[in-house]
Amino acid sequence: MRRGPQRAALRPSLFFATAIAAAAALTLPWSSSSSRWGGHTWLSAGLRLPCLSTTRRLLARRSSSGTDTPTQAESYLLSWGLSEQQLDQVRARYGRNSNFNPNVEDKVKPLLNWLADLGLTQLQILKAVVDCPGLFRQRLEQNVKPSVRWLLEMGLDKSQVTKMIARQPRLCSYNLERTLKPRVQWLSELGMKNSQIAKATSACPTIFGCSIERKLQPLVKWLSELGMEKSQIVKAIANKPQMLGYRLETNLKPKVRLLGERGFANPEIAQILAGSPVILGLSLKRLTHRTSVLEAQGLLAASSLGTAMK
Repeated sequence: MRRGPQRAALRPSLFFATAIAAAAALTLPWSSSSSRWGGHTWLSAGLRLPCLSTTRRLLARRSSSGTDTPTQAESYLLSWGLSEQQLDQVRARYGRNSNFNPNVEDKVKPLLNWLADLGLTQLQILKAVVDCPGLFRQRLEQNVKPSVRWLLEMGLDKSQVTKMIARQPRLCSYNLERTLKPRVQWLSELGMKNSQIAKATSACPTIFGCSIERKLQPLVKWLSELGMEKSQIVKAIANKPQMLGYRLETNLKPKVRLLGERGFANPEIAQILAGSPVILGLSLKRLTHRTSVLEAQGLLAASSLGTAMK
């Protein structure tokens, strides 16, 4: 008896939210041909879209839980297949003490459609939205697209850029002049060729998020102090660009100390890292185990350590 009035009070907001989801579904850029299966609508391009009854149930659960009625932007993302749990993450990460309510027509639709045109799958787009909802604050034409065009001009192809954004969606939020270009310039001044820079940034787009002063420069200085020549450092970064993102004090230095404890002097360690920088990608536990086994077998040597670690 008590539930009747409560449900009646919810009907207008549910109707409004469901209507928004329906309108959002009809304006998606994919073909309108579809089929129903398992409570979802499957569009011809492979996009999984919750049917209206599913969206209505999702919104009803949100309202009945005491939360506010979903905004237009939230309803649109629900129509794209975002789960309630993911939507909660989006709202929390959007931050700035504001509701997640970017303009659907000006911000949400253009960005999602552009990511789809770029080649990201629906799951990759939803992951990007969850990981970095601040993308909806970016100006697509003035900021995001110019950055992507610049990456293409740098020598990357469209598939590489697509993979980079899928792995590091925050890449779309980086400022071209203050963030992207300075890091490429730093790699160039270090001695890397354009082809090496393109390969390194494609394999490890997190490079663009690394501070030059606090992370990149201290790493190169430390490798130099170990005895690595500049050409060796460049080669090591080109072969293992992920090393630029590793923490120096808690990741890299303990591994080098371990090699020192195994009897290697700094010049030998420099030789090992120059020839097989992949060693820096091993966990300390794994490196400890492998070097212990090699030492017990009498096979621990600088000339063969890199090969034995693969």
